[in-house]
Amino acid sequence: MDNEFKFLNQTMPKLTMIVGSLLMLEGVSFYLGTGMTSVTSLIPSFFGLPLLLLGYMAKIQPEKNHVWMHAAVSVGLLTFLGGGMALKGIIDSDFSASTLAQLIMLFVGGVFTYSCIQSFIHTRKMREAHEN
Repeated sequence: MDNEFKFLNQTMPKLTMIVGSLLMLEGVSFYLGTGMTSVTSLIPSFFGLPLLLLGYMAKIQPEKNHVWMHAAVSVGLLTFLGGGMALKGIIDSDFSASTLAQLIMLFVGGVFTYSCIQSFIHTRKMREAHEN
């Protein structure tokens, strides 16, 4: 598709798989890096795995791209909101690994959600241009 939306030079399905992989890597890294003391260190992975799978499904089923990407933006928004817990840590001067992991989730989830919204806007504009 000539007018396919790209963010950071990536299609949305590919970006979704990259973001999912990064969140999974974050979760495993914090889990191993903190001495595997708490399963909560894996929380970023719990958001990353669905994103990886949704991106993959959007890639192999382009005719259902809108379904998979709407589900993905929901997970991205939940990632952003979950990462918002870092704000309490910052207010309390808690600069622990947990706060850092939450900040990463806040940033990654926010940028991903923004990119999805931009993609939806682009798609709507393209559809309207073809109707006229």
